[in-house]
Amino acid sequence: MKKIFLAILIMGSGLCAVAQTFQPDWESLDKRKVPDWFSHDKFGIFIHWGVYSVPGWSGKTQYAEWYQNGLESGDTARIKYHKARFGNRSYYDLAKDFKAELFNPDEWASLFERSGAKYIVLTSKHHDGYCLWPSKTASQTWGFPWNAKETGPNRDLLGELFAAVRKTSVRPGMYYSLYEWYNPLWKTDRTRYVNEHMWPQMKELVNTYKPDVFWTDGEWDAPAETWRSQEFLAWLYNESPVRNSIVTYDRWGSGVRFHHGSVYTPEYQPDLDFENHAFEESRGMGHSYGYNRGEDAWDYNSTQSLVVALVDKVSRGGNFLLDIGPDEHGKIPPIMQERLLQIGDWLKVNGEAIYGTSRWRTPSQGRDLYYTWNSKTNSLYVIFPKYPSDRKLTLKNLTLPNGTLVRMLATNEHVSYRNESGNLVINLPEYDPNSYSSPYAYAIKILDFGTFAEKPVMNVLYPDGSLQPIIQFTTATTNHDEIRYTTDGTEPNDSSILYMGPVALERSATIKAKRFRHDQLPSNTVSNEVKRYEWQKPVKRKKLSPGISWKYFEPEGKITLNSIETSKPVKQGTASEISEKVKVRAEKYALSFDGYINIKADGIYEFFTLSDDGSKLYINDQETVNNDGEHGSVEKSGVAALKKGYHRIRVVYFDSGGGNELKVYWSPNGGQKDLLPAGILFSEPR
Repeated sequence: MKKIFLAILIMGSGLCAVAQTFQPDWESLDKRKVPDWFSHDKFGIFIHWGVYSVPGWSGKTQYAEWYQNGLESGDTARIKYHKARFGNRSYYDLAKDFKAELFNPDEWASLFERSGAKYIVLTSKHHDGYCLWPSKTASQTWGFPWNAKETGPNRDLLGELFAAVRKTSVRPGMYYSLYEWYNPLWKTDRTRYVNEHMWPQMKELVNTYKPDVFWTDGEWDAPAETWRSQEFLAWLYNESPVRNSIVTYDRWGSGVRFHHGSVYTPEYQPDLDFENHAFEESRGMGHSYGYNRGEDAWDYNSTQSLVVALVDKVSRGGNFLLDIGPDEHGKIPPIMQERLLQIGDWLKVNGEAIYGTSRWRTPSQGRDLYYTWNSKTNSLYVIFPKYPSDRKLTLKNLTLPNGTLVRMLATNEHVSYRNESGNLVINLPEYDPNSYSSPYAYAIKILDFGTFAEKPVMNVLYPDGSLQPIIQFTTATTNHDEIRYTTDGTEPNDSSILYMGPVALERSATIKAKRFRHDQLPSNTVSNEVKRYEWQKPVKRKKLSPGISWKYFEPEGKITLNSIETSKPVKQGTASEISEKVKVRAEKYALSFDGYINIKADGIYEFFTLSDDGSKLYINDQETVNNDGEHGSVEKSGVAALKKGYHRIRVVYFDSGGGNELKVYWSPNGGQKDLLPAGILFSEPR
């Protein structure tokens, strides 16, 4: 679709700014730049608060805000707790106890500002559908008062907090769940739900409260087309009152997360890295987002671990969204207040190593040392959680020009250093506890240093179905810009092989490359395990039935992929697709799919699993995709070279709670990526 551009004359300046009109498709929407303020501010506070704060309870490894879902889906621990505390009262009856009588929005706003956070994200509505603003749509759809103005506090909680926050330096933002577990309209007519309930609510929130953040969730139950997500984003970016400042995310439909959308949203996934895309990891101080009385002091992360989590995210170029869960009275638990204030104390001293920085060529040196970089001032920051006993800080593969200034942020004193065997050794001052008021991590600033070459992009191609890989890099741009690479897994240097054009590999190899420029530091290393594939021959099967066989498990205790091997199936059958839809209970289960795929032509096929939580995919009993682990929706891929005919496929999956999703895609011979088509799935006849 042709893109339309509008030229807007800036009166009196003699300049023209060009503003893009975004179309309702991902190709256009994904080109919108993340607002600069978000990339600068780095640290935000998530706030999960609602009717679920009244019971405020779940198991220590569960989300307390999923309390209602646990009651309805048969969670015996939650049901037992509910009956003991509330008798026969329904979840909806608890709204009357959500009084928020101690809620003081100015006190909250002051705490947020003192924490060093630059923005907040309040749950305007979670999956239970209860609204913290006067949503008439909610009460009309549910058939009874279901918002904070009409039942419970009888206040516009969202509006009051936004007004208080706007008196400070903190930006106000909101979370909004697209779906609602038990909304009667959602359960009977999803199209009407979207058009008559969800869209009016979202537009009301944006037009009335003008948030700087719109954090959507609950997207996984339907594709983006059902939610009309692309249409809404086009309106938001083109016409809304916050079109220039609003930050949005990637939770807009099943299969969208980590693929489309403005800011990617890992959740309790600290090891995920999105080098070339904006991201923000969220997590609670304990495990739950909503207030959980079941958690003890030792279930909460220490201030140091939270500071290090912030530093880690920023070193990778991301943001950190730390959650708090107020109680039903409107009080933020003291342990949460303490953590926020202590983080704020640390940021008062070391904030310049966080705010306005970006990912350096090397984000970290193990778990003991992190880098951030301010490109505007060309300042490199080194942050380390542990003060070395010998007062020697060694930065590997780094040397400084003579005369470079290095200083401690906490004391503002310059420190000495020496270049030694290709490394930089910094001599730290004698540790004085009176000089470090917030000893959760320490920061050093290296002045006027750090500009580095852009990392080359490596492309691995298998042209015309060939099994021999071809390596291509982005080409050099000047005579002083060159790419050097190795094929034996060693680190490239300025004497390694010079890239002159596409390279054909005769065997599998670890390829590493760097870009070198005469006036900058070398780039970070790009590395890839490049495989030369061997053909997998088909298996001979005469009688196969359409569809793939599946088994459903409800293991006891902690659920993992291994649970499938030690449990008996509760249910089994044949399906036309590999997905979580055959589940019986809402969460905490496992699935296995077993059958054959009919390959119509020889070629290299890439397979993908998108799962929340873990999954593995096997082709001909060879592990092809490993997506194991407890995590949100994550996609992993693997490749197999398959000859024409039938090949065995097996997929195993588990869900440990807090949302679930399983999808399997493929890309034949480097072509379009699609869901694995039903027409190629077969199984042994029963």
